[in-house]
Amino acid sequence: MQTDDSSNFLKHLADGKNWPEDQQFKYESPAPAAVPKPEPTTFDGLPPWVGGNEFPQQYDLVRRPPLIQNYCRRGEMVLLTATSKMGKSWYLMNQATCLAEGIPFLGMETAKSKVLYLDLELNQADAMDRFWSIALAMGLKSPPANLYHWGLRKYTYDISVIIDTLNNRVHELDTLDAIYLDPWYMIGQSENFDENASSSVLQLLTELEKITLKTDASLFVSHHFRKGSMGRESHIDRGAGSGVMARMFDCIVSLTPHQLLDHAIFEMTSRSMRAPNPYVLKMTPPMITVAENADPNAYRRYGERPDVELTDESILELIPTGQPLTKAEWFSKARMAGATDQNFESHFNSIKGKNLVQVVDREGVTAYRKTSE
Repeated sequence: MQTDDSSNFLKHLADGKNWPEDQQFKYESPAPAAVPKPEPTTFDGLPPWVGGNEFPQQYDLVRRPPLIQNYCRRGEMVLLTATSKMGKSWYLMNQATCLAEGIPFLGMETAKSKVLYLDLELNQADAMDRFWSIALAMGLKSPPANLYHWGLRKYTYDISVIIDTLNNRVHELDTLDAIYLDPWYMIGQSENFDENASSSVLQLLTELEKITLKTDASLFVSHHFRKGSMGRESHIDRGAGSGVMARMFDCIVSLTPHQLLDHAIFEMTSRSMRAPNPYVLKMTPPMITVAENADPNAYRRYGERPDVELTDESILELIPTGQPLTKAEWFSKARMAGATDQNFESHFNSIKGKNLVQVVDREGVTAYRKTSE
């Protein structure tokens, strides 16, 4: 075979006509490489599969400890929903204070916890003033040392920034048992966010869940009711926006307006706890307390004026400090608060009988002032 250079040689060799008659070219495909069996590992960061025959006995299962008795367990997500100005922040601040101090909340035992209150709504001084008022009303000398307030109003509402910063700082607290985010609507301010779109809400909730990734802390979030009249729907469906809100959280608590002024009906649904029967809370800051004798079925209809709870204390509080009132002036204020002639007379006599007021002379006219002044 004559070739004058390497290029012609390759062309000549590639042409089958130039091969000898006995020349054959046999191609054999390479043997397939053995595929190793995957070892049981979690290199992808996800937990392994567990077969039923490997399940621990029920009594050996490691269960999450409760943070609040009959309310929620560590690591769960809790949603609080209520109407605007119902007192959601006061409620959560009461709860956070009880958790940080390890004292009962609404009669429910709490595990003493390290608590971070992430506040997107109140100015820091106003929030601290509230925590002081709550602590003193609970008989504490000061707000608990385990309670940390993070005031972000006017600084950032970007959930990604909040998560990244929190993850970078969390080592400063060693551990974190509960995180409060108040309120929800402040973190959904992106122009592409739609509160009524399931995809938008789910994406934001997934980001929100990352807040607890490093600490396995419980997450408490406040949210508002939708506008308008509430029908016969379940209390978990009263929150504004997409129904995803009612499905992703482990526990949902709602505070629905009661017929009594400054009262709310407490309802709770949980994945892991048995739901208690509804009961009524007295929403009078700084303390949120249980109204023992109030009817939990007395819902206030949308647009309906609340009934006024008339007590000796509420009638007495109508007398301004340092400004005695005549009986006629006092009754005028009580009538504006919803008292009838008979109501007022009954409370007036009771208050005098308890020596809660003193009779004073005001320019020749009989007037009344609080004995406590």
